[in-house]
Amino acid sequence: MSAPADKVVSSYRDRATWARAESYPTTPHLLPQALADITAVVEFPAGPGHFLTHYAHAGVRLHLIDASWPMLTAATHHAREAGVAELAIGCHYLEHLPELVGEELVVVPNAALNQLAAQTPLPDVLARLREAVKPGTRLLLQYVAASAGPGSGFYDPALPDGRTILDHTFTAPGNRQVTRRHSQHHTADRRQARIEFTYTFPGHEERTSHVHLALPASGDVETALAHTGWTTAHTHDGAGFREVLATAGDS
Repeated sequence: MSAPADKVVSSYRDRATWARAESYPTTPHLLPQALADITAVVEFPAGPGHFLTHYAHAGVRLHLIDASWPMLTAATHHAREAGVAELAIGCHYLEHLPELVGEELVVVPNAALNQLAAQTPLPDVLARLREAVKPGTRLLLQYVAASAGPGSGFYDPALPDGRTILDHTFTAPGNRQVTRRHSQHHTADRRQARIEFTYTFPGHEERTSHVHLALPASGDVETALAHTGWTTAHTHDGAGFREVLATAGDS
């Protein structure tokens, strides 16, 4: 069920123009704690940008990394409007992440970990992040767990496979009112899900896109963190997400 990374990135090209209007990210409960005494943050994958107002208020230097240039363009505009004073961007896939020696916090937001782990085994994702940072760097993960309840806005474990539901309506560029619906389809072991989004534009024009999610159990993530050089400091469950705040160890 998983999709290659380059195919995933290509699928975001058309969505980038309305991605910011479409998204309504849930601010992590652990974000204020993660930002305490931090001067430099990297958000990866950034998409159109998620918690930029919070970064601006914290006065941190922000580094946005994504593998999609159209998404980075949207994120750059978003960051400037949010008031981020110091901004850097980088277009990189996970396997080509640069060294993040100046950053003190890595934020993997809004189920991005689920998408990465649908393309690359979870321990490899966390190992690559650990390789990129220096000891003491914090890592904030916000992901959908296999046992997560509804609330994330795009995944509900109780929704029967194949049933399409009305998601929400948003205003896209050009003042177009867009209606989004979605359905979901699990693998037999329910360890992965494919979310199909259908967008209906004025004039009944429809477009579709797909998102593939790995659905690890909470213990899977924390075990993988421990095996890849991270120490879990805090966890939180709510709003359909599980959050983990970890710290990079010495090795």
